[in-house]
Amino acid sequence: MPEIARSEWREDRYGFLRWLVLPAQGWSEWWDRIYIDPDLKKRLLAYADFCLRHRNEYERVGLPVHGILLLHGPPGTGKSSLARGLAEIVAQGMARDGVADQVIFAEVDPHALPSQMLGESQRNVINLLEKALPELAGRGLPVIVVIDEVDSLVTRRTMTTGGRDPVDVMRATEAVLRGVDYLASASPNVLVVATSNFVEAIDEAMLDRIDIAARIDLPSPHQIELILRDTLGELACSEVSDAEVTTLATALEGRSGRDIRKLVLEALVTRGTDPSTPLRFDEIQAVIDREKGRTP
Repeated sequence: MPEIARSEWREDRYGFLRWLVLPAQGWSEWWDRIYIDPDLKKRLLAYADFCLRHRNEYERVGLPVHGILLLHGPPGTGKSSLARGLAEIVAQGMARDGVADQVIFAEVDPHALPSQMLGESQRNVINLLEKALPELAGRGLPVIVVIDEVDSLVTRRTMTTGGRDPVDVMRATEAVLRGVDYLASASPNVLVVATSNFVEAIDEAMLDRIDIAARIDLPSPHQIELILRDTLGELACSEVSDAEVTTLATALEGRSGRDIRKLVLEALVTRGTDPSTPLRFDEIQAVIDREKGRTP
């Protein structure tokens, strides 16, 4: 199979996804700098490798593999970033082992699929799962596709959201179920990584088709320290000691990784001095105190 030229993002002809090829320079940080349980990372990587390397060795009746991984949990915990990092690490491993020189990574825009027009959501889903993704898979390379906010695409049929017609929601969900069955059968070189902040909103039949569902929780105190050190290390101009990092981590328990990084950014840009001036513990603590209402 000829190698696809490495380039910027490309779009499919239906307008539902964009894609590029991996490995790519700099993409390892999506894996290395998302701090979750290391054992969970190993589990995710083992599943992805199994799907893309060995799935064809088994009959679907005997070992029903749909090639769908769900990452769910609170907002800001790094689910989408982790999906990108997983794709990069898989691509590196396949290239190293001589399995495939390249892996196609694709991202679906879930907001391009639902429509207020009756029947349009269903048609969009069919075009994505039965046309756009199989065409991408037809290039002969392993494909990892990320669908963020999958609950907006395959809503539990007992619920209605966003003012959409309940019948249209039901038809779109049923189209997704048929589509993922078709994709699993027609394109076994595709791994779908879905993310959701509201797993309770996902239809039960879709949950039944998911091979592995992994919850990405808010960071533990130790993980908060790692996130803080990583963020402060990005600045290369901080004067925060290890003991002070531990103190900050205690105050930030219950916050997401994204919130923690943004809090450091706020401390950096609102203190009224040159950003190259080393950031101090008291400046970060002041932001925490202000958010908690302790100071004006």
